Amino acid sequence: MKQKLKFVLSVVIGNAMLAFAICAFVIPNDIMLGGSNGIALAVQQFLPVRLSVISAVVNALLFLMGLIFMGWKFAAASLLSTIVYPMILAVFETLPLATLFSENIVISALFCGVMCGAGIGMVVRVGGSTGGMDIPPCILRKYKGVPVGTSLMYFDTAVVLAQVVIKGTEGILLSLLVIAVISFTVNKVVVSGEKKIEIIIISPEYQKIRREILGQVDCGLTMLDIETGYEGLKQQAILSVVYASKYPEIRETALKIDKNAFIVAADVTNVNGRGYTLARNPGNN
Repeated sequence: MKQKLKFVLSVVIGNAMLAFAICAFVIPNDIMLGGSNGIALAVQQFLPVRLSVISAVVNALLFLMGLIFMGWKFAAASLLSTIVYPMILAVFETLPLATLFSENIVISALFCGVMCGAGIGMVVRVGGSTGGMDIPPCILRKYKGVPVGTSLMYFDTAVVLAQVVIKGTEGILLSLLVIAVISFTVNKVVVSGEKKIEIIIISPEYQKIRREILGQVDCGLTMLDIETGYEGLKQQAILSVVYASKYPEIRETALKIDKNAFIVAADVTNVNGRGYTLARNPGNN
């Protein structure tokens, strides 16, 4: 119950920070963003509809895409954000936030990037999903082995370029600054994006844990032959390198099977191999 409460609070607070940044910094300064927010801002140029309504429709369509291609388990992680974010955005739209921070457009852009990145980072840190445009990259990773960070960068760039076609090149440097700050802040709040975590799990129940990680969590792993130091028992340990957003799920899965499992996690700065620099499915090479 404590973990569920932490998850819900982190998702709600993270989405609130993101919605506040959109209403207080992005809209007043006409900053072009990537992701579902960028799509919503672009659509609003043609439809006189509230941003929260457009955002709800865009997120709902992307949620359905995740449900169809990734299944219920993945969709459940983004469902809360899909519902909460448009609701909070609708509230902030009614408040006079545009007049609070209007002294300097560059400073406003920096604060926008920090707040958006911190909000996204809070959600990712607890194993949640912000929904929106992080769903298509997850689909590409599952079926084509394309790293999430790589495809997400391409999607964000495409959305910004679409806004450039509509609005012109004015403000594009400011928008790129915001996107860069968001990426930097997310990586500081929680190891995510292209940063990975190496996990080693030592437990007598290694076969059950192995099956759950491969089948339910859908992550690759390697089995290592080991010998315990105190009892001298020969068994196997599980080694897995995953994106940081997957770590809470793997840890929870292992501890459900064996509450005394020995788990070690460490940051990894570079990974070469299938699922990262190569397609996960050998047939996609």
